[in-house]
Amino acid sequence: MIDRLLLLGLCLLLGELSAPAQSFRYVVDDADGTPPAVHAERRERLLRTMQPSDVAVVMSADVRNRQNDVDYEYRQNSNLLYLTGFPHPHAVLVLCASGIPIGSGTHREVLFVKPRNAEREQWSGVMAGPEEAMSVFGIDTAAALSELVPTLERLLADERGQDAEAVSRTLYVDSWPTKKLDMPLLGRNFYLDTETKRDLREHFPNIDIRTPIPGLSAMREIKDTTELRLMRKAINITMAGHRTAMQGCEAGMSEYQIEALMEYAFRYLGAEDVGYPSIVGSSYNACILHYTTNRREMSTGDLILADCGAEYHGYTADVTRTFPMDGEFTEDQRTIYRVVLEAQDSGIAACTAGAPFSRPHLAAQRVIARRLAELGIIDHADSADQVKRYFMHGTSHYLGLDVHDAGTRGPLQPNTVITVEPGIYIPEGSPCDPRWWNIGVRIEDDILVTSGAPENLSGALARTAEAVEALMREPLPARPQSIRDE
Repeated sequence: MIDRLLLLGLCLLLGELSAPAQSFRYVVDDADGTPPAVHAERRERLLRTMQPSDVAVVMSADVRNRQNDVDYEYRQNSNLLYLTGFPHPHAVLVLCASGIPIGSGTHREVLFVKPRNAEREQWSGVMAGPEEAMSVFGIDTAAALSELVPTLERLLADERGQDAEAVSRTLYVDSWPTKKLDMPLLGRNFYLDTETKRDLREHFPNIDIRTPIPGLSAMREIKDTTELRLMRKAINITMAGHRTAMQGCEAGMSEYQIEALMEYAFRYLGAEDVGYPSIVGSSYNACILHYTTNRREMSTGDLILADCGAEYHGYTADVTRTFPMDGEFTEDQRTIYRVVLEAQDSGIAACTAGAPFSRPHLAAQRVIARRLAELGIIDHADSADQVKRYFMHGTSHYLGLDVHDAGTRGPLQPNTVITVEPGIYIPEGSPCDPRWWNIGVRIEDDILVTSGAPENLSGALARTAEAVEALMREPLPARPQSIRDE
């Protein structure tokens, strides 16, 4: 009797171990993303910029390890996101107008992805396989990632007939997810792109390998209707985060608490992530351009520089406001703030279609140089070195899927979004009157170039010193007031 029970228990255990893993449905929860038809049109437009025999390859971003068995939250390569909307790792898009041999036919576009694995999905979530790549993301043809190398072998082979010359192809590779591996024990670096190009050239002597893909940066520079819709959403969420941070600012807080107020609002309003690490610098930390430690406990009289942007469906905002810890600027802080605001106004006015990309920067720089000389902070307005001591960065960059987005840096064109972000940074020990020390001010907005006047997409957020002070006097709304009361 006991043996039969043991045998029955063993059978049940083996049955459980061999049972198939749970099958999960693939679901896209957000219905307001980029439609598959838009991605398809972008792929077709890119193909039209290429010669029929050219091959373009766009690889997904790598999975980055945080520590041990924990990875960083995944973010797709922006170019693959732009062309497909496919959000998962281990994917490669191949484009060729003359056709890619796959299965029994040829196709202009193929996305190679990992097949679904029910057992893996039980642990780490559902990822789209080839079927979902076609049915959900609108890819013409999708195949298992294991088919990529055999397909490239056929596509790039030396197709030389008896009396014909070799078929010459250009292989455009968007970029390598990881270009370099540091190898300190060997005292050198390993360059993956160089090694891969060398092996490809040895294997396929008839191909010319080039990076990046021509035309893709120019396409991404000019935003389509869908992109502008998503960018406006990201910017609106970002403005709400800045309002929450300013309204929730209280004496005795630390920089990370301002960051927490900001990013709580981002997440609460639907942003999946920040577009870049939040910069919250107070006092002398405000004079460090990319300060992200955000641990200092702030003091009475401090200025707080908050450069933060929410990312929504891949698109990021980039907004900076500088505000006083106590809710009111000191006289010297207000003076510097007004100089930066005047410079920004001049830079925004210069964001007109057809203008050189550098024009907003030159306009802002002239104002800062003149005003710093008038205040005696520098000796001469025409001394570039003296101006750069306190305003050392450019005024504008493209904005979109990346905070420093793709673009040509050619003349400004309608439906391009750029930042305008002048600043003045006077750290302790600067060669000027100590009254100005530890004042760091940057004001940054996201500007849409149009066929007429530029549109400040983040202009609804308080910009003048008086408007900032008025906003800080307003009570924090019921949402997210609870995060300050807890």
